[in-house]
Amino acid sequence: MLQFIARINDRYSVAELAQMAIEGGCHWVELDLPGASDDFVRETALELKNLCMETGTFLTIVDRPEVAKDAGLHGVQLRGASAGRAAEVREELGAEAIIGIEAAGANDILRTQNLDIDYATLPAGLSVADVERIVADVRKAEMQLPVVAAGEFTPDEAIEVMVAGASGIAVSTVIADAPDPVEATQLLIEALEATRRQ
Repeated sequence: MLQFIARINDRYSVAELAQMAIEGGCHWVELDLPGASDDFVRETALELKNLCMETGTFLTIVDRPEVAKDAGLHGVQLRGASAGRAAEVREELGAEAIIGIEAAGANDILRTQNLDIDYATLPAGLSVADVERIVADVRKAEMQLPVVAAGEFTPDEAIEVMVAGASGIAVSTVIADAPDPVEATQLLIEALEATRRQ
């Protein structure tokens, strides 16, 4: 699974970036717009919602459950202190919403065992060995929650992270800053598909 984290960029609008990632085969876009005005965030979410509906792409947003609800997005990822609100956000958004949390390590994930969340994302900067150890600790505790590794992975690195046990990857600038974002997305998708065939 590839999640494209759509952020404000000097070259393209957020919507243009999301469209290129989708053209490249990505089926999950996450809006991450810290510091942007509520109006800009809502406008962007609504613009992308139509594109995502047409293409069967999941659309989530970071730390703005009220926007997810108002705009009818698929869900939200909660980071930092917001992760503690997972139960409350589930109640707000309903059973069908996708709710993820950012987790620094296995203990953060294991603490969510009784919460109704759908995935955990590990922060960028972890080594392949770190990802492997965290996923192993989570599985040893018999918890099957999908664990997504965030980072700016090359296709080869994406394969390594998936072989280490990640359920998917979340990337941003490796696509957004590529000479051809569509092609960069396609190469990552091909790498992820290769791990499924192994």
